[in-house]
Amino acid sequence: MPFILALILVFSISTAAPAVFAAENPAATVKQLDFAKKLIETLGYSEGLPESPGEKDYLAILKGNRTFRFEAEDIFDRKSDAVSIRDYPLFGPFTGSGWVHGTSTPAAIHFRAFIPVSGNYSFKVSARGNEQLWSIAGRAFKVSFGESLQERKVGQIFIPSGYLEFNTLIPPSAGIDYLIFSAPAQPAIEPAAGWTFDAPLTAAAFAETVSSLSGNELLLPDDTAYPKKSVAASTSALPAGAQLTEIQIYGKPFAAKWVRATQVPVTISIPVDIEKNGVYRFRIRCMGTDIIAGFGARTVTLPAKPYLEWLDFGTFRLQKGIQTLDVQLPPSGGADMIEISRKLSSPADYLVLNKISSKEDAVLRPEELDAFIKSLQEKFKERK
Repeated sequence: MPFILALILVFSISTAAPAVFAAENPAATVKQLDFAKKLIETLGYSEGLPESPGEKDYLAILKGNRTFRFEAEDIFDRKSDAVSIRDYPLFGPFTGSGWVHGTSTPAAIHFRAFIPVSGNYSFKVSARGNEQLWSIAGRAFKVSFGESLQERKVGQIFIPSGYLEFNTLIPPSAGIDYLIFSAPAQPAIEPAAGWTFDAPLTAAAFAETVSSLSGNELLLPDDTAYPKKSVAASTSALPAGAQLTEIQIYGKPFAAKWVRATQVPVTISIPVDIEKNGVYRFRIRCMGTDIIAGFGARTVTLPAKPYLEWLDFGTFRLQKGIQTLDVQLPPSGGADMIEISRKLSSPADYLVLNKISSKEDAVLRPEELDAFIKSLQEKFKERK
């Protein structure tokens, strides 16, 4: 989320009339599902919902995932496209129930896919056949795949939410297996424990959701009882293209050895032991151009210095257990040390952070939710 949007939302929360929650559960209370629906509408995400949305459709937007994979045989136009489905590995392994096979002449194939969240997507296809022409979101691309099924990047395209129609012209006897649209995941918009749609919306769940939306968890107090952890980047299993080094011309490393990429970009995966569920802040001592780091599909990209220096990658909500921090290093980039600190993130901490004077389990009334949603509508339209 852009920094300015975070400021706008925090401003709207702190300057609007204080949120007042019912001291006791009234007869008519707001469910978490009611809150989720109104948030999606307010954020401008309604185009990312099908005609009759279910809970999974709301979660597809609120969870922040922006990687969508489609099997070609599931989304092409079976009525008009003169192609067939093959279910044997004639040109290498395939996924799904089969793959789309062209005829003895060039064939046009039309696809229709649903993208819940807009964004700047990387579009990849697993296919065979050279000089395929792809037309998608107003742009044209020519891509060659070779004689066997293999994945290639077609291009980078901005795609709005909703149904997407696109097409390709493939050479004789070419084939298409699957298609992937991928953009960096956004932070999930949700209470700390995740959504329970049929549960009443409490003050605590409301405050936690507001923080996930505004990105203000960095302002939570530090947990002074938690000693900061330092983990050497060298504890990761080194992938091809990475090496350990002791050189100090880029600054004296904190670890005995640090990890450096050679002439190709690499991703190192560093195991981190999380003692309990909570909000954790990560700093990485690294160097290079852009450094990308995060957990799972959610990553943060920051510009680094040409020497070892600390970069603050902000906060992540993490579950207890061994979690994997993935750090993508550019060519000649490097990573020395990871620093981990913990934030106080009890329901009471979230209430104080968002200036809500109420008990944690107090339940929001419908008129109170409407007043809050109105303040959001006046401040911003859509999270990018």
